[in-house]
Amino acid sequence: MREVIKAIYENGVIKPLKKLDINEHEILTVVISKKVKKTRVKNPALSIVGVFDSGIGDLSQKHDRYLYEQKKSK
Repeated sequence: MREVIKAIYENGVIKPLKKLDINEHEILTVVISKKVKKTRVKNPALSIVGVFDSGIGDLSQKHDRYLYEQKKSK
């Protein structure tokens, strides 16, 4: 049997928020999943802004040059 329930962790004990249909001293397997607070972004694309920060200011205009031209040896 598999059942998903909500519980609260207090003073080192996980307490179900509703009565469970299980016998006293029954052995269970418990999977813990924390509730993650979701942040809402108006435009999902904005959530990745800065992730690929290369420091090159004209990367979008000259991307072919940066990708395909060989680097000059110094």
